[in-house]
Formats: sequence, C-alpha cells, structure tokens
Amino acid sequence: MQILSGKAIMDQIVAGRLCFYRRPAPQVQLYTQGDWRQEINRFHRAQQTAILELNTLYHRALNQVGDGVASIFSIHGMLLEDHDYVETVRSLIQGQSATAEYAVQMAEVSFSAAFAAMDSPYMRARAVDIRDISQRVLRALMGGRQELLMEEPAILVSDDYLPSEVMDFDQRRLLGLITRRGSLDSHTAMLVRAYHIPAIVEVDLAPRWEGHLALMDGYTGSVYIDPEPEQMNQLRELYQANGRPKGCALSMK
Repeated sequence: MQILSGKAIMDQIVAGRLCFYRRPAPQVQLYTQGDWRQEINRFHRAQQTAILELNTLYHRALNQVGDGVASIFSIHGMLLEDHDYVETVRSLIQGQSATAEYAVQMAEVSFSAAFAAMDSPYMRARAVDIRDISQRVLRALMGGRQELLMEEPAILVSDDYLPSEVMDFDQRRLLGLITRRGSLDSHTAMLVRAYHIPAIVEVDLAPRWEGHLALMDGYTGSVYIDPEPEQMNQLRELYQANGRPKGCALSMK
C-alpha cells in the first residue's frame, strides 16, 4: 500500500479503480490558404455556437444547483465576448494568415499563461476558464462533440479538469476525481462541491497506477493506493461508529 497526500475539496470517502482521463489534443492546420475574412467569419460562428452551448449549461446548472454555481457559465460567456480575447484571435487571423483554430489555440496559451502568472489565487484559477472556453470554440470549429463516457465505475485522474467537463462526466459511474494540479479556488472546485463529487487536488499520482484500487479519504486529503483490507475495514467502522457524519459517502466498489 502507498499513501499520497493532497488537498480535499469534499469531506467524503470513496474507493474504486483508478482511470486516467486523457483529454484529446486536436490537430489543427496553422495557416490558411484562403481569405482571412472567411476565417474570421468561421471564428465568430463558432463563438456564437459556444455561447449558445454555455447558455444551455447555465440553465441546466440553474435547475440542479442554483444561480450561484450556474453563474460560472455566464462568466464563460462573457469571457468569450471579451474584447481583448476576441481581438487577439482576429489579429492573428488577419495579421498572420492563421486559421481560426490556430488563432484560438494561441489566444488560449497567451491568456491562460497571463492569468496563471497573477498573484491572486482566485485570478490564477481563471486560467482554467480560458482553457475551457477556448476548447469549446475549437470543438465548434472542428465539428467535434465532448462525450465523456465511462465504461464502468471509476475514480478519474487527470492534471486538472475543466468546469464543463464536470457537467459532462457520467455521474452514474463517476466515483471521484483526483488531480495532480488543480485548485481549491477554481470554478471546477465550485462545481464539484455543488454536485457533491468526492475530489482531492494536488496528488502526485503516476500513470503506472492505472487500474489500481484506490481509497480517497476526503477528511485527511489522503489517497491510499492498493489499500489493505484492514485499512478499508477500519475506515468503514470509524465512520459507521460516528453515524457517518454529513458529507461522508463511504462507498467500496
């Protein structure tokens, strides 16, 4: 058994197999052979498609967890219409004959790096929001859809998660989330709390643990890899003896 430490978002306990979530990396053409005006029009069409999708997510979250959390997707819509962001994309297309896809990717890199370098933890966490909106526009440009299907119940592991991904994971099979980076101040963390998803951030988990059984202890921020049966039983008895305090979801799968 190996014990790793992190920072828990929710005071919950869950056990399951580890599954590493690998986000697809779109392959884009760098430069257009056509009219730059057509590329700008493509960008704006994709931008409007993304805004409509965000509006759908807003209303879904509003009905499920309330306005405070749903406002995340209103903020994403505003970021997509931000003057500096839009003009950066347009300038890359017009000035460098970049494709709309490449211009969006470069804007994502530039703006997310700028946020990540800020002193405020809250502002640093906004880097993930920039990545999220940019990936949404890229999918609209390339005709792709975000389908996050899980074949069996699992604890998902990734460097971090985008807010919209939390909405798209199969809640019936999602046992918990672990990130190697992440932030307690991010919009992703806000969504995780609202939907009561067990989650621990800043855990140094290596891909070699794929498929191994793990126990997430949200009360201590510990992740037990290949936990001993005694450890499982002790935790089960502990929280049963304490009447399973509010927020404790002891699940062994």
